[in-house]
Amino acid sequence: MAQKSYIFTHDFKAPYVTATGMPHNPQAIKFKRFQKGEIVRGELKHANNKPAFLLVNGVCVVPLDIVKELVTKAVSNADGGGSSFPESKPKVVKVPTNPKVRYADAMIIGAIIGVVGVYVAEKQGWIAEPDKKYKMYGALIGAAGAAYIVYRTNNAKPKVQVIRKQDQE
Repeated sequence: MAQKSYIFTHDFKAPYVTATGMPHNPQAIKFKRFQKGEIVRGELKHANNKPAFLLVNGVCVVPLDIVKELVTKAVSNADGGGSSFPESKPKVVKVPTNPKVRYADAMIIGAIIGVVGVYVAEKQGWIAEPDKKYKMYGALIGAAGAAYIVYRTNNAKPKVQVIRKQDQE
């Protein structure tokens, strides 16, 4: 007979006999402990055309009242048609971003661009006399411009990431 999977509904100790190899005591009785919820593979034995007991590992006899047969069902169609479950909508997750970090990064980059712009204007001769306050003004205008650009892009459209069922597995 074919072996099937069974699950224990109660704790059980099954006795079995082993050979010890000692001449004065050739056999020893040992116990195999099975826990509730443990899954085993065993062969169902019959007596008088009725199920009598379960034989586990070829040596442990287990009564049928403490085990249940596991029944499995196929998840997908056998013809390869895919899953028998209906298609679910993709899960939409908003991508978290910290706006304070984006503003700070934009302001730093904008300030650097503003200072470099004033420096280039001085080298080209567009500014008659060089002064540190012009570089400060350039940094402030660049930081404010970059912060405004980040503000407009944050409020324009939220970023959304679509996660499909296949991507999660």
